[in-house]
Amino acid sequence: MQLENETSLKMKKIQFCGIELVSLTKDEFASFAIEASHKFNKIISYSLNGESLAKYHYDRSFAPLLREADYIHADGMSIVAASKRICKVGLPERIATTDWFHNVAIQSEKSGETHYFLGGNENTIQKTINEVRKLYPRLKIVGYRNGYFSGNQHKDVLNDINQAQPNFVWVGLGRPKQEQFSLLIRDHCRVGFIKTCGGLFDFLSGNNQRAPVLMQKLGLEWLFRLSLEPKRLFKRYFITNCQCVLIFLKYYVRK
Repeated sequence: MQLENETSLKMKKIQFCGIELVSLTKDEFASFAIEASHKFNKIISYSLNGESLAKYHYDRSFAPLLREADYIHADGMSIVAASKRICKVGLPERIATTDWFHNVAIQSEKSGETHYFLGGNENTIQKTINEVRKLYPRLKIVGYRNGYFSGNQHKDVLNDINQAQPNFVWVGLGRPKQEQFSLLIRDHCRVGFIKTCGGLFDFLSGNNQRAPVLMQKLGLEWLFRLSLEPKRLFKRYFITNCQCVLIFLKYYVRK
């Protein structure tokens, strides 16, 4: 992509199951994103886990949305593990958005990039901003709002973001709404880097807790979440996990 040459940091990528993925460490990708955000090229970055991989291959409406991204990184440990089997060179590590935010924030406190947060309900976004300000008192937050707005409010939300002109916009609206709205931000706002972030605000606010580190490393964070919300997540995880196994096998056999 043409955006690579606009920073001093070299972007490394691999082809994985039909998708081009960022092949950097969390710190490397954070440094790349921060430098790239200064160009205000409206870069879009999405994350890939088992659910979004399954959607890409089995949901015709989602695949075109994912292709709009400038950069996609592996958010799921299963993606990292499978890459080491399927690709000539596997991914160096998982770039979970819930972790990567902190890599960006730590560096951004020093270099002064501005941030806008979009998503969650009003209580969640307020708690998120309060917690982020405690963790990173020098982080420049130029705007935020909850993710509960209707179609006739899109213009107001976009105007607010455009007025702030942030280096980073964190979009946590859930799939596929966050991917769809990221395109509107790209088309109507002057921003540097647009990052979809799913449930990031629930974790930053303290509403949800992360899985134990060992479960994260073993790629079982989905199982921890399933134990917390079995009725809501069982069908989703059962279907997408089965679909992912089939996708992995298909590309492993091709290799």
